Amino acid sequence: MQPNPPQPGPPKPRPPKPRASAGAAMTAGFLGLLTAAMIVWFALYNVVYGLDPAGGWSGPVIQNAFGGIVTAGLLVVAAGFTFARRIPGAWTLFGLCAFYVMAVFVAAPLVWGTPFGTHLKWIFGFDKSNGVATALASIFGILTAVMAAIAGSVKARG
Repeated sequence: MQPNPPQPGPPKPRPPKPRASAGAAMTAGFLGLLTAAMIVWFALYNVVYGLDPAGGWSGPVIQNAFGGIVTAGLLVVAAGFTFARRIPGAWTLFGLCAFYVMAVFVAAPLVWGTPFGTHLKWIFGFDKSNGVATALASIFGILTAVMAAIAGSVKARG
């Protein structure tokens, strides 16, 4: 049996893939970049002011600096795909921001053995530069997650 020969005439155009809502994607991408900037601020604070008296960095300082730079880099990439109105990019940005917020509010106090109230007081106390950066990153992370979820769920054609 022979395959069907190509039909004469122009090929049928495929319908365009759905894309994320333009307004929500731009807002989520911008908030994602702000969140990344706050995380970089926190990481740089740890690099500059995290030296112990012996002249080296402690384990938590290295973890904060390395984790902050990696997290910020991932957020910038996901924000770029969200700016491009890609639905998977918006959902990735949502997942990264939700993970970051849960890590700050739940995992950090459990890992370091800090009482939850003391940890919240440090975050929202705005005492030092790293506390301000953490609080703003958490606030922007929540806002980014909400906007990224909206951008990923509200689809626009074309």
